[in-house]
Amino acid sequence: MTKTFSLLSAVLTAAVLGGTANAHHSFSMFDRETEVVTTGTVVRWAFNNPHSWLYINVANDDGTQTLWSFEGSSPTSLIARGITGSTFEPGDTVQLMFCPLRDGRPGGAIGWAKLADGSFVNPADGGCSGSEEAQQRWQAWLAEGYTSSTEAAKGQ
Repeated sequence: MTKTFSLLSAVLTAAVLGGTANAHHSFSMFDRETEVVTTGTVVRWAFNNPHSWLYINVANDDGTQTLWSFEGSSPTSLIARGITGSTFEPGDTVQLMFCPLRDGRPGGAIGWAKLADGSFVNPADGGCSGSEEAQQRWQAWLAEGYTSSTEAAKGQ
């Protein structure tokens, strides 16, 4: 009876914790079918676990600004890609490709980021691709004036 109870307890614990881990790594809040590019000024780079967050002010057509927030990978993953706590400094201008939040709030999952010096970094956590392939595809699309993958798909 004790062995059965212990086994059942272990199975239930694994099921609960496994479901929690899976839910934590869900990207369902992001529209992964849409990629958008925006440019803004860094307000804050929260380089912390479990996910980093980049906050930028994006200019609106009427001259006001809106604070946008973007989820990135964990510091451990970022450091392995050469991204540190000082990669994004307040006041820096940055161009980002991201997959937007499904609920329409200003933000999303970071794909790639283009820094003021023209270099690209990949702070993505899997919610949106920041790969070299994505960077190259977007360089061509940006040269043609596209700012969303939807626009680019219609134009081709």
